[in-house]
This record gives sequence, C-alpha cells and structure tokens, in this order.
Amino acid sequence: MKDVEEALRRTFAGAEARMPATPPDLLRQVTAGRIRRGRLGPMLATAMATCLAIGVASVVTWRPPLPSPAITAEPAPSTAGPRIVAEIAPPLEQVLPSVITEVPRKVPGGEAFTPKLFIDSRTLLGYVSKKGYDPAPELWAYHVESQTFRHLATIDQPIAPVDAPAVGDGVIAWFKYADRDIHIMTVPVTGGTPRTVASFPAERDVDKVNGDTIHRVDLAVGDGSIYWSSTKSGGVHRVPVAGGEPSLVPGTEGLRIFSWPWAGRFRDGWPGGLTSPVNLSTGERLEDPSQTRCEVTWCFTGHQAIRRDGRQVLDLPGDYPRSVVAERFVTLRQVDRQGRQARVIFDLATSKVGRLWISDDRKASPTLYTSTEMFYFKRGATWVVIHDPDR
Repeated sequence: MKDVEEALRRTFAGAEARMPATPPDLLRQVTAGRIRRGRLGPMLATAMATCLAIGVASVVTWRPPLPSPAITAEPAPSTAGPRIVAEIAPPLEQVLPSVITEVPRKVPGGEAFTPKLFIDSRTLLGYVSKKGYDPAPELWAYHVESQTFRHLATIDQPIAPVDAPAVGDGVIAWFKYADRDIHIMTVPVTGGTPRTVASFPAERDVDKVNGDTIHRVDLAVGDGSIYWSSTKSGGVHRVPVAGGEPSLVPGTEGLRIFSWPWAGRFRDGWPGGLTSPVNLSTGERLEDPSQTRCEVTWCFTGHQAIRRDGRQVLDLPGDYPRSVVAERFVTLRQVDRQGRQARVIFDLATSKVGRLWISDDRKASPTLYTSTEMFYFKRGATWVVIHDPDR
C-alpha cells in the first residue's frame, strides 16, 4: 500500500507542476430550473406537475423534447497554450467504427425519437414526445441489429418530455412529481403499464413570490433495488424493485447518485468533478487525488489523463478534456499548425483518437449531447450514437 501511495504522490506531483493557472470548468454543469405556480397558466402548470430524473440536474424543470448537452462552456485553456497537433485526427468512423451506431430520428408513424441510454448492449431506450405539453409521452426501444423500433409504454400522466430513466434488473425506472410527493415509477424493459414502487415527500424551497422550487432526485438500478438521492440534501435511499419501504443506505449521507454503482459528492469550483466516490454494491471507497478533476476512474490535469489510482498516465492529443462517457471516451479540441480546429473523441482504452467534425466559422457545428454512457448528435435523418458496444 505504501508503494502505491508513493507512486500516486509522485505521479500527481509531476502533473501538478503543469497545471493551468486558470482552473478548468466544472466537469458537469448543474442545471437548475423552477416550477413557478403564480406565473404559469393552468394547462402548463399541469403539464409540469411531473418530471423524470437524469444525472445531476438540481430541480424539477420543464424542457422542450430535446436532450441537453452536459457542458455548454469550454474549460479555461492551459497557460502553456493550445496543444498543436501535426495533423487533425481522421474521422471516428475510420478509427473506431465499432463504437458508432446510427439510429433513425423517427419511429414508425413519423414521431420524433430521442435516444437516452442502452437497455443492453444492442437495445437503445428513448422517448417520443410532442413539443411542449404532452398528455401521453411514450417510451420506445430500438434494436441495433434488427434495426427495428418497439413501443414499450405510454406514461400515465401529463408530463414534460422524458429526460432519462434508469435501467437495470429488468426494469426502467423514473420519477414523477405529483401532489407534493416524489413517486418512483417502473415498467418492465419488455414494456407494460407503469406502476409506483415508492412515494415520499419532495424537498421544496418555499417562495411565495416566485413559486416553490421542487428538488429532483438522481436514479440508479442494481442489486435488486432502485436507488435515488436528492439533488438538494443528498443521501442515497433504496427500495426493492418489487416495491416496499424505502431505507437510507448507511454511510451515504450527503452523497448523490453518479451512475450505477457509484455515488459521491459533486465539487463546485476548481478543480471540480466527482469526489468521495463510494461503490453502492461493494462499499468500496476511492481516494481523491489533489489538483485534478475526476470521474470514477479517470482524472484530468493540464494535457494529461491520469487514472485515479495513479497507475496510468496518458498524454491527451488535444485540449479541453470534457466528461468521460462509459469510463472510456472523452471529447477534446484539436488545433493544427494551420490553425484549423476540430472536435475529436479520444478513447482512453485504446489511446485512439477520431474526428467528429472540423469547426467552420461559416456554419454552426452539430450539438453534441451526452449522458454517462454515450455521446449522440444529429446527422441528417439519423442520430449518430457513440458508445461502448461491450458494456
């Protein structure tokens, strides 16, 4: 253990010397919104009475039926200046064709489909919802190999568009807000009628002038239970998938769900990222290296990616590393000697890098959306989904 600690100390001491003077942005931006009772008409207020959970959003909020990019601002550059590459990376399709899946943007019948996460390695879960108010949004699955869609469920109450459910142990789980309570809902991954497995009072900040703030929950499913944590106070709770009495997971006070099986604290400011991670399945707790911003496995400092345990250091072929997807992929900016800029994907597992697109001042680049397990963007009539096909 002392040898590992000494190696870790040396690794991060060397990386620290190359840290930028201006801190990089927060690994994940926390999005916030408010349900305002006094300023909403009756129909919109009803539509916003329930909402589903994703990632690290902080309160219940209505959004149009499009996914939100995880990060909207670039982190601060290194004081050493941009890393200049001899050549912009070739297209990702040439470098890592197995990690790309193309999915139609419309289900049979012509309704727009928005991907969210994988039920299994070959089945993508998403939703169909009208813009704005929708009294009956739907969950759909797309099978990658057969290239077919399947309707799974119609949500039983008027809600804002589905953000992202959690999947595991044969169920799809989400939450809704109704009658001042949070209701944890499930439906089998094969489809069916939604049902409630747990209900409890929502955390609320009372504001008689602007309307109350309703705090959301983060969700995960595993080990036969559904787990959730408040985005306000933290603390991981669980209930059996079959239903029952909710209980607090010992030792998780103040922690929030990250992605199964990990929970932790989300550190504001610099260096930001996930701290104090604990494995909800095994109880394992990981150390927090200093002067870096981390996810579960990887940390970033300057132009390097460093495993949290210090046992591997990778030079990044670009700047502005962003959040890691599937503990494997990270987006970077590349700049070549002619000043061209490109958005690329760097694969931490293979050290291969592939280009998404070259930036063009004359037209906007596609919007790159992200979840904990995939990137995705629009291209023509399809969604281009980047994920780990072995997970």
